[in-house]
Amino acid sequence: MRLLKKSQTASAAKELFLQTALSYLGYQPELLGRNKFGQKVGYDSVPWSGAFVDVCAREAGIPNFASFVNTAAGLGESLRNGQDFRVPEVGDIVVFNFSSNVGFAASPFSMMHCGIVTDVREFENSGRFVTVEANTEGSSAATKRDGVHQKVRHMTDVLTFCRPRFRPDRLTFNGWLMKTFDAARTTFTREETDLIEREVLVPKILKLNGEIRYGDRNKRVEIIQLALAMVTDLRSAEPGRWDTATAAACSRFQRNIGRTGYGVTGLPDLNMLKRLSHDTGVFILES
Repeated sequence: MRLLKKSQTASAAKELFLQTALSYLGYQPELLGRNKFGQKVGYDSVPWSGAFVDVCAREAGIPNFASFVNTAAGLGESLRNGQDFRVPEVGDIVVFNFSSNVGFAASPFSMMHCGIVTDVREFENSGRFVTVEANTEGSSAATKRDGVHQKVRHMTDVLTFCRPRFRPDRLTFNGWLMKTFDAARTTFTREETDLIEREVLVPKILKLNGEIRYGDRNKRVEIIQLALAMVTDLRSAEPGRWDTATAAACSRFQRNIGRTGYGVTGLPDLNMLKRLSHDTGVFILES
């Protein structure tokens, strides 16, 4: 049985992430701050340094990437998972101690600025490093416009460095369940373990027959809970009931896939379920 989803190696994923970011150098937003990165994540004409990071990560196929569309949410998830560092590596997401403050949507009270670290050779001696950043101005007169630019930064501007997990380290639910059963296989008969294996090899069918609301209790909720448990560490929820713990886990997953503000509802919609199905393999959507 395959326990891990197929994926590229960690070094290949990091290289693709960097090349994707570098390929956008020179990009500039349209009038009123409209840009392809904001459009792809669903939040246009707002500070977009985090949207740039998020789109590059998704295009590079980095698994279980905590979205930086809302920089504070991405930072919070990195802190929670112990992925924050004071010394950078190439491929890190740098979170600065100042806001994204150029362009149409600029505000001194907007989200923290962020970028992608591409070179750290001078860091040990001078504290400087090179980045690719969006929603920032270039360094020369010819490039002094809001866009995607390469920048030389110093450690004094840094809040922390967040390190993506380029190699997938999370089992699918089916794989995790079988690993758990394997550890205690002697407590099951051969017939029982065969039945378990047949059951978990086939993703469950999730029928979309109406919205899920707070307090709902049904089989659909239980299936979604199983998937959320794989990507949010859901605990203490009542199986099959959309309770407070389940809603909180749902909200966390929504933030991790790039939603912010009123987009974080704690209730599943079609697009969220499609993403949850893709990321976990626990269920298949059926209309």
